[in-house]
Amino acid sequence: MTFAEILIGLIAAINVYIGMRFLLNVLNILQTSKYSKKATLVYAVLFLSMGLAGLYFSFFKHDNKPALWIGIGPWLLALVFLLINMLTGDYK
Repeated sequence: MTFAEILIGLIAAINVYIGMRFLLNVLNILQTSKYSKKATLVYAVLFLSMGLAGLYFSFFKHDNKPALWIGIGPWLLALVFLLINMLTGDYK
């Protein structure tokens, strides 16, 4: 295994772990989320799906470039979604 494959696998595993934690918060098994239900569900789907897609591209298709972009993708999309959520939310 090359360094790139290990790095991509690590990023994808972190994404899957975070996605599972968000999913458990949506199902009310964990009570640790400070975001709304809708935002937590979006984060769960985003991190789980893109983490699993990164693992698939890295280990089954052996295509590291898209796997790295897919691995970084949920972090960028989550930041954009969080910014929009903060701008449009009603915090009184």
